[in-house]
Amino acid sequence: MAKNTDTILKTLGIGIAVIQLTDIIIHAATNQLEIIRVSSNLIILLWLMVFMLNWYKTKFLQISISSIGLYVILNFIFLAREGSTNPEQGGSLRIMLFLLMFLTVTLSALMSYLHNKLFHNQ
Repeated sequence: MAKNTDTILKTLGIGIAVIQLTDIIIHAATNQLEIIRVSSNLIILLWLMVFMLNWYKTKFLQISISSIGLYVILNFIFLAREGSTNPEQGGSLRIMLFLLMFLTVTLSALMSYLHNKLFHNQ
């Protein structure tokens, strides 16, 4: 069970990292880099690095909640400042932002839950 969970955790981590890097690349390619959004992506990538390098010791859940929470807060600040529509795309709803945020938060919460469950069952 632990080996299977470890594989799932690594797969989730890779998936989350790919989502963050894709988000940054899309914005760079379309010349729409926003410091708040990139900062939120970097926070998640740093959190993943802490996880993958096993630097967290026993405070993984607190680090996870703080990182995911900061990611959400920064994206809400971005939405409050810039609006939920994108003038660069003809004023359409920022569907990609909402999709990437949903995937990031859901997968990150799942990863945190599984790790916490595995850690406390040993």
